[in-house]
Amino acid sequence: MDAREFKQRYMPHHQVLYRVAYHLTGNEQDAEDLLQDLYLKLWQKRDDLPDEAMKEAYLVTMIRHLFVDQRRLKHLDASAELKNEDGPPDERSIDYQIDARDEAQKMEGLISQLPEREARIIQMHLMDDRSYEEIEQDTGLSQGNIRIIVMRTKKKLKQQFQNITKTWTN
Repeated sequence: MDAREFKQRYMPHHQVLYRVAYHLTGNEQDAEDLLQDLYLKLWQKRDDLPDEAMKEAYLVTMIRHLFVDQRRLKHLDASAELKNEDGPPDERSIDYQIDARDEAQKMEGLISQLPEREARIIQMHLMDDRSYEEIEQDTGLSQGNIRIIVMRTKKKLKQQFQNITKTWTN
């Protein structure tokens, strides 16, 4: 697909997509940035996009997912900054860091014990911070199936982790 065909395919939806982006972000500049990111993503994947990618509903869903992904990244960045702004480490924070490292190692161990498909999907979603759309492209599973797998796997991991922590505290 060349630039002319790309414009013919996606520019008719520009006004609707801009209104959705503005509604999501609440300001002009962020809406334009979000829309630009959407067009960039569409351009990068232009040869792999399904036919329904030309439909307005698909594009609206795609911009909403992109907005959520960006918000999630900003939230993670903000929380990382807050953690880095802590004062000098005291004894309690060192204990906390050791406990957190132990918990992370235990969780990695639990993930490694999962069936291969579940482990791969949860790894992509939680640790690689990939969207359901990106996981869908890599695995060939529908986003609905991926959501169900993630939800059930998180529940299973949470239960197993709680069982382990009970044995630590007892």
